[in-house]
Amino acid sequence: MEPVVVLILAAVFVGALSQRVTGMGFGLVSGPFLVLLLDPVSGVILVNLCGIIASGTVFARTWREVEWPVFWKLAVGTVAGTVPGALLTTALLTAPLQILIGALIIASLAVSLIIGRFGATIPANFGTQFTSGFVSGTMSAAAGAGGPAVSAYAVLTRWEQRQFAATLQPFLVVGTGSAILAKALLDEGAWPRLDPTIWVGIGIVLVAGLLGGDLLARRLPPTTARIAMIVLAFGGGAATLAKGLGLFG
Repeated sequence: MEPVVVLILAAVFVGALSQRVTGMGFGLVSGPFLVLLLDPVSGVILVNLCGIIASGTVFARTWREVEWPVFWKLAVGTVAGTVPGALLTTALLTAPLQILIGALIIASLAVSLIIGRFGATIPANFGTQFTSGFVSGTMSAAAGAGGPAVSAYAVLTRWEQRQFAATLQPFLVVGTGSAILAKALLDEGAWPRLDPTIWVGIGIVLVAGLLGGDLLARRLPPTTARIAMIVLAFGGGAATLAKGLGLFG
């Protein structure tokens, strides 16, 4: 098996593990590495595809706790936001797109962490929900990481963690699905060109990662899991940014 294939499978496995443990880690953890291993457009689409399966699996366990009125308002925003995100990915060359993806991931993580350190709040209404969904949709289509924008909204509105994590799953399915559709319509060559055996391998490691995350979630303190996810995501974002800037490879 070629080293690049092993790295792709490893990135998917770790992303699925993080998604199950933290509720939102797939795009943040796997996205930067898949963008490096594939081209930026195909890499993000692969993240979106795997993210739909990962979020859908978690949703099957948590659907009773979803706050549907909030979900619909966020979903309207994310569908609208995928359009400018998809336009960005099809308009930019590889290096600028890698720079954009790396910068977006680092910035979104930094903003989420900074917001968490202060006691700022915003009202939970249609305007803030639509805006959060819109930014998330743009991020999902451009970088495969739509979670941080909604995470920031949850922190600023003091949204209860269990309801937030449950509502996030169908929201991410809608956002990533819309991102794939938008990019497929704008660029027919965007779909990842991988050997059928690699697709099978991706499916296997995706399921393995989700099952492993299920076991890990029972033993690993949530704070430890979140710190590990953030460290991996920052590292991947920095590597993608460096690649786009021509600092290596």
